[in-house]
Amino acid sequence: MLTVILDHLKTVAPDGANVPILQPADPFLETVGEDMRRRIFMTESADGSLKCLRPEFTIPICLQHGNKPARYGYGGIVFRQSREGAVEFLQAGLEDLGNTNTAEADAKCLADMLGALAKVGINNPAVSLGDQNLFGVVVESLKLPAEIAARLVRNFGEPKQIERLIDILESKQNGEQGNDEAHKLAVSGDEATLIAHVESLMTTGNLSPKTGRSPEAIAKRMIDKTRDASFRLEKQQAAILRNYLALELPFETAADELAKFAKDSGLIFGDRLETFVERVAQLKILGVALNNVTFKASFGRKLDYYTGVLFEAEVDGISVAGGGRYDRLCSLLGSDKPVPAVGFSISLDRVEEAT
Repeated sequence: MLTVILDHLKTVAPDGANVPILQPADPFLETVGEDMRRRIFMTESADGSLKCLRPEFTIPICLQHGNKPARYGYGGIVFRQSREGAVEFLQAGLEDLGNTNTAEADAKCLADMLGALAKVGINNPAVSLGDQNLFGVVVESLKLPAEIAARLVRNFGEPKQIERLIDILESKQNGEQGNDEAHKLAVSGDEATLIAHVESLMTTGNLSPKTGRSPEAIAKRMIDKTRDASFRLEKQQAAILRNYLALELPFETAADELAKFAKDSGLIFGDRLETFVERVAQLKILGVALNNVTFKASFGRKLDYYTGVLFEAEVDGISVAGGGRYDRLCSLLGSDKPVPAVGFSISLDRVEEAT
């Protein structure tokens, strides 16, 4: 099965990728976060550096990528804990790095994923498609405090968590309370007096203002947190968020419904919707049947480096493949310039289960 998929990928992604099984662990921990530590098999080398068994191919391929646009096809064993199914399994996929035509690259990636699945007997799987950028526009249009907006965006892709967060924000249960002098000054917004109060507390505690955060930074952070804690999401704002996240539409006609939602809600999707429309057009040019593709506004993944379209293919409720756009990842890994990026992976154990 892996050979069949790799033969297909060589025709659409001719650039090779050499990804050894033993990988440095830091790039995974630094980009995905400490949650990754619970999902990878780690060891320590003789020089004290952390190593891990290859949990995926995307990050190593991004680290290898040069300056020219390239499409990398890959396949092999990966190792991952806390996963439904085997912790050691075969994975194949494609990474498209450097193509500045976003809609075209997205469409080709999704088409190639469906083409690879067809090669192993999975035709017309149910595809869910979401878009991080569109949700970002919805949140931005509400003109929320920066930290509140960031919390909503961070929870995108976790429908239960984001619904709970909206409930909390709407009911004004989202902040810590306090009755001490510092809290009262933070509530008042009197930054100068709060700075002086913090300085006095540091002096009493024999803490130098040059140690750690400055009194000015501490005071500003306290005022920001207090303001966010007292923030309450208006009913109309909560309704806009809930109504957007509830959207489930046939992909081919979703753009018209999104435009109507934007007009009714008083927001503008702008070039984000134009990219959505162009992506549909590019998929039609590639001959992709769209009848099994559904736009789900709440569909996403809770990783900071995803930046745009996200998609997942299922067969009888089994997720066999998925991918999306991750334009931030190469920069997070140290690239000195942004690298447009989109890709997908196929879990062959789940393909076998589904067929």
